Amino acid sequence: MTACAPPPASSEPQEPVLAVDQVAGYWALTEVGGGAQCELALANLIVEGVRPARTENCGLPIVAKARSWRATEGGFQLLGADDGVVMAFRRTDEDAFEEVAGRYRLTRAPLS
Repeated sequence: MTACAPPPASSEPQEPVLAVDQVAGYWALTEVGGGAQCELALANLIVEGVRPARTENCGLPIVAKARSWRATEGGFQLLGADDGVVMAFRRTDEDAFEEVAGRYRLTRAPLS
């Protein structure tokens, strides 16, 4: 007989992957300290195998590289054309995210 042991406990609690509707939508991205800003649209649908991301009015080259996104544990990632992670965000409030390095913040933007 073999016994099935549970996986070793992680030293940090695992957060669930966020639901798509908690991330999808229209966002205002601002640089902490009042720097550059962008508008970011995260689609709620899958097109050609990915959830599209679109930037508008954006002077930040790193953010402009984003082509898609995916929900993660406690946040989401912006992905480039090669599916590499461009930026990663963690949820800080119901309608707010912060880049994991703390340089940028996202808040839900009203649709005009």
